[in-house]
Amino acid sequence: MQNSSFISETGMRRLIVLLFLLPLWAYGGCQEKQEPDTPQVAAVGARPKSTGTKRVYQPNYNNTASIKAFYQRVEMLSEEHPEVTKASAFINNPFLPVAEPVLKHYTEQVRTACKIVKDTVTNLHNARYIDTLVMLNFDSSTVELYYPIYTKRFLLSYADIKSPNLALKNGIKVGMSRQDLLEKLQGYKLFIKEQKNVIEVCDWERNSWLRFNLSKGKISGIQYEGYID
Repeated sequence: MQNSSFISETGMRRLIVLLFLLPLWAYGGCQEKQEPDTPQVAAVGARPKSTGTKRVYQPNYNNTASIKAFYQRVEMLSEEHPEVTKASAFINNPFLPVAEPVLKHYTEQVRTACKIVKDTVTNLHNARYIDTLVMLNFDSSTVELYYPIYTKRFLLSYADIKSPNLALKNGIKVGMSRQDLLEKLQGYKLFIKEQKNVIEVCDWERNSWLRFNLSKGKISGIQYEGYID
C-alpha cells in the first residue's frame, strides 16, 4: 500500500511538472514558426532608359532688320529692282501665277468642290458705283475677291484657308512643315516675323499680309489680308 501510495504521489508530481512546462513548450514552438512582422517588398529592377528624342529648341525667325536694310539700299529704285518686283507679285496675289486673274483662275486652283457666293457693295470713292464681292467657300475655308465695276478686275482682298486643297505659289499649303515654309518664304524680299505659333509676312509698305498658323511644327491655317483701294 505504501509503494502504491508512493507511486501515486510521484506520478502526481510528474503530471504537475508536465502541466507547468506544456505552455512554455507551446509558446516556444509558436515563436519558431511565427512570420516576421516586416512586410515583404518585391525587388524593383532598374528603370529602362528613356528612348524619347529630345526636342531641339528653334528660335523664332525674324528677318526684319536685314529686309529693312535692303529696301533702304535700293531706295527710289526699288520698283525697278527685280527682287522687289518678285516680292510684290507674290504678296499681292500669293495664290495665282497669272498677272491678270479672272474668276475661273481662282476656282481652278481649288482642288475640291467650291461654292460661289456673290454680294454687292458701294464703292468707297464713288457711291454711284456698285461693286461686287465674290466669296469662294470650300472645306470651312473662304477666299474673298473684290470686283470694282470701273476696273473690272478681280482683286484678292481676304482669305482664310484651313484646307490643303488650295495651295499658294511654290506649293505652300496647309500641312507643310515650318522648315519648308521658311525656306520658300526666304526666296522673297519680304518681312518675315515669327512669334509663338504664327509666322507673319508683309511687304515693305505693310499693305498686304500673310499669316501662317502653326501646330506641331506644321501649317494649320493661312490668313491673307490684301490692300484694296
